Amino acid sequence: MPYPINKISLKKQKKTVAQSKRLKNHDRILYINGLFSPPKLQENSVGLAKESEEWRSLFTMFLIAGFGAVMLLISVIGNYGILATNRLETHEQTLIQALDSMQLDKILMNEEIAALKTNPAYIELIARKQLGLVRKGEVVFYLPESSKSNP
Repeated sequence: MPYPINKISLKKQKKTVAQSKRLKNHDRILYINGLFSPPKLQENSVGLAKESEEWRSLFTMFLIAGFGAVMLLISVIGNYGILATNRLETHEQTLIQALDSMQLDKILMNEEIAALKTNPAYIELIARKQLGLVRKGEVVFYLPESSKSNP
């Protein structure tokens, strides 16, 4: 059973005004009617400040950790990350090898062009191999193809 509250006795009580923070209208009404006592500012303000500082530092720590995790993911799998860089380096090596082989082919073709323009022995060699031509007086023997299964 709740205790009866006498409005006259409530008015006679001393009320300490140590309130520096502004209260909402609803809070003022409750404190004036005597249902609640206002929070003690000195004890709660230190505790609240400490608690808010802890929450702020925890939030900052999570924010920094999240940013670090995102940056780590980007540095590993991003467009310019480690995996993409390795893939590009291997592609670069294959292109360098292809370029080297093409330069070698170019050198060989330039030598062949020079030999075809100036060297009659090379022209004769090509005519014999590719066209099957022979000189006058040479005899050509056609041998049957050897098969490895016949001894």
